[in-house]
Amino acid sequence: MSKRLFLIDGTAVAYRAHFAFAMGPSGGLTTKDGRATSAVFGFLMTLRSLIDRESPDAIAVSFDGPNKDLERTKRYPEYKATRDDMPDDLYAQLDVIEEAVKGYHIPIVRSKGHEADDVIGTLAVQGRDAGMTVYMVTGDKDFMQLVDDKIKMWNLRSSTTAPEIIGPKEVEKKYGVRPDQMIDFLALMGDSSDNVPGVPRVGQKTAAELLQQFDTLEAVLERTEEVKKPSIRKSLTENRDLALLSQDLVTIVTDVPLDLTVADLGPARPDRELLEPMFRDLEFDTMVASLPKEEGPQIPQDYHVVRTEPELDALLASLREAGSFALDTETTGLDSMRADLVGISVCIETGTAHYIPFNLSPPLLGGTEALLERLRPLLEDDAMKKTLQNVKYDMGILRRAGITLRGVDFDTMLASYVLSPGEQGGHGLDTQALRHFSYKKIPTKNIIGTGKKQKTFDEIDVDVVGQYAAEDADFTWRLRELHAPLIEEHALGSVFHEIEMPLIPVLLDMEWEGITIDRAHLEKLSGRLGERLEEIESRVYDRAGGEFNLNSPAQVGEILFDKLEVHKLAKVRPKKTRTGQWKTDAVMLEKLAAQHEVPKLILDYRQLSKLKSTYVDSLPDDINPHTGRIHTSFNQAVAATGRLSSDGPNLQNIPIRTEEGREVRRAFISRDEDWVLLSADYSQIELRILAHMSGDSGLTDAFNRGDDIHTRTIALIYGIIPELVTPDMRSQAKVINYGLIYGMGASRLANETGMTPPEAKKFIASYFRALPRVKTFLDETLEAARNNLEVRTMFGRRRLLPEMESQNVMQRIAAENMAVNTPIQGSAADVIKMAMLKVHHRIKEEKLRTRMLLQVHDELVLDVPNDELEQAQTLLKECMEGAVDLSIPLEVSMGHGRNWLDAH
Repeated sequence: MSKRLFLIDGTAVAYRAHFAFAMGPSGGLTTKDGRATSAVFGFLMTLRSLIDRESPDAIAVSFDGPNKDLERTKRYPEYKATRDDMPDDLYAQLDVIEEAVKGYHIPIVRSKGHEADDVIGTLAVQGRDAGMTVYMVTGDKDFMQLVDDKIKMWNLRSSTTAPEIIGPKEVEKKYGVRPDQMIDFLALMGDSSDNVPGVPRVGQKTAAELLQQFDTLEAVLERTEEVKKPSIRKSLTENRDLALLSQDLVTIVTDVPLDLTVADLGPARPDRELLEPMFRDLEFDTMVASLPKEEGPQIPQDYHVVRTEPELDALLASLREAGSFALDTETTGLDSMRADLVGISVCIETGTAHYIPFNLSPPLLGGTEALLERLRPLLEDDAMKKTLQNVKYDMGILRRAGITLRGVDFDTMLASYVLSPGEQGGHGLDTQALRHFSYKKIPTKNIIGTGKKQKTFDEIDVDVVGQYAAEDADFTWRLRELHAPLIEEHALGSVFHEIEMPLIPVLLDMEWEGITIDRAHLEKLSGRLGERLEEIESRVYDRAGGEFNLNSPAQVGEILFDKLEVHKLAKVRPKKTRTGQWKTDAVMLEKLAAQHEVPKLILDYRQLSKLKSTYVDSLPDDINPHTGRIHTSFNQAVAATGRLSSDGPNLQNIPIRTEEGREVRRAFISRDEDWVLLSADYSQIELRILAHMSGDSGLTDAFNRGDDIHTRTIALIYGIIPELVTPDMRSQAKVINYGLIYGMGASRLANETGMTPPEAKKFIASYFRALPRVKTFLDETLEAARNNLEVRTMFGRRRLLPEMESQNVMQRIAAENMAVNTPIQGSAADVIKMAMLKVHHRIKEEKLRTRMLLQVHDELVLDVPNDELEQAQTLLKECMEGAVDLSIPLEVSMGHGRNWLDAH
């Protein structure tokens, strides 16, 4: 095989990375002190993926120089003149990217007066002539003019997908012209991003048609009279010079002077000594995993596979003697209700671990059942303290195998979460091993593969699985030794030991119970939604004057802004994406919807389409074939505020404010006709917690008297009796009561209430005059967060906020909002978790058949037999309202019915 040369268009890759993150939900990546890192991170992800996937024989990077120094600018001063200046935060990252490239010992190649395109073009031709296969790492279509059988484009669209390889066939399929026609194609159509003029009135389609007819630009210009369309013929005649100028500008030069040749290029050689401190400074902990291991002492790892009965007896004796050990299971899948146990690994001291396989040949102790019985006394012994990573999963796996795991006293995933809930990268075992020990664990995909060829652990050699499994147990033990003292040092023991750890078996029981779905109702609802979507489509086409794809943002943008010009009616300034498409996100459509029916209909279409695909059509697929019920997973270690989340499916985001969303809730039903769903919801819990934590007499007196809190608030603001409060006035108070918890300012209040900004500002000032302790509490919370770079809930749960010191204004403002809402929202999350513990205990204590099924924000849903309903209602009310002792009462509203909607 010929050697492979990879040439990276550094500027293009950096730009793409920067804007990919900037347009995402995070708004861009930054370090905790506010330095922008999107471009650096994205560039390095591309580089690392390239190296891992391709192992290039030779590699180089080229960057553009300043526009004013370019030969093209000297020939045509307007070249690239219309381009926006590079964003400051991207410009600041270029030096860092170059330092990282040097850390990989990859040459950076430049040529004065020439762009990266020319440098890459020159090296590409040299590589081809030297017999190499060349890949130009870029998505820029200009490079397609260089493509041939030996020179291709390598475009990585995402780190998880295969790269797009563009050869001659792909060029012709995409644009309708051959690579050797691309120069003339670009010359005819021009390039607005580079301000290459092209020929007026000639677009992409026309340019391709001209070259398909005449083959070259020269032939087009010589035979202009043969062009059929008069307007195009006229434009070609009048703009001959522009066409030739454009041809010159778009031609990549392939013989620019360089300080090196392809003979000087070699493979990437990542230098840990140079790159590790840089990655850590940039807070790229996961990047460290891609670096070569350091020479010198390695982390001790003495791992064993248990193969005989005497070895097993000796191991069990040592575990008994130790009294505490780390445990991990290996299984055939990720769903604990469907996966089978393949083996168990244990560790009692750092660096030494054992794997007990259930699929030895011949089998240990004669088979799985006998082996499980030998292990049962140890696994079900409360006195034997056990440490696991993500305990709930392993408890579920062992429950499926007939074992009730007892004695669990430490979950390293939850410990990491409690210590630092907002940690970037999460709290998985691999991530923690890398974060805390700079150790890259064996990737799961290295063992079982990926895609269609993926195997399960029972199909893999026992010795291979043994190393992987023992490593898991070993690092679980190491993490316990690291986290346990920190939990106590940071006063997080009560949150960890009294809330999170006891909640694990509660959540597991809820997951295993599952909930019944009315499949027939969903099928009918799907049909109704389908009809409604067709009606909306028809109405949109009628109002828009033609059909188009409502699921295509590009086509929606063309209709709204180019054809209907709705923005002019709404007096809204439209925006475009970096790719030149009109932005048609929900925020923009809502602004336009007030003035035209089409954007309103498109919003409705998107909402209903999402509801149909995400829930109505998908929920039946989530029904477990063995139980006939849906079993969601509750996640403790995701939300930084302490709230639970759910997935597989996510049952916490089913919309309740729309009729169609409520109809989805109707599909969740009790297990049979002699049972009902019982729903209990905390009333205004976050405002009650705000009243308790602030001690404001206006709020506490209102809650203690049982007043309507919003009516009481607005009466205090205006100094009137509650009887004079109008519904509109109450609505204003409701918006600000809840909004303050999330950092609402005058601008947002004005938007949500219809006030003018000055009126909103005056209203907020009046609010704080009426409730002065609320203002004091918020100010003191914010000040403490600035001093401590963390906030705490009433019960000691903390959230780290290093961004309070960020140089990035938006990031700092976001951190300030988190500082205000986390103590309140996090305390509410703690309250319902403590309520769940009480409810679970009482159900078992009173030996009820009633079962807790769901937790959704401030609501609990139980499945209750009719003959236990009264007892369950009393129990639920007592446990939820008595979960904690506040200065004001907690109130719970309850309902019951055959389905969730009726119960709510």
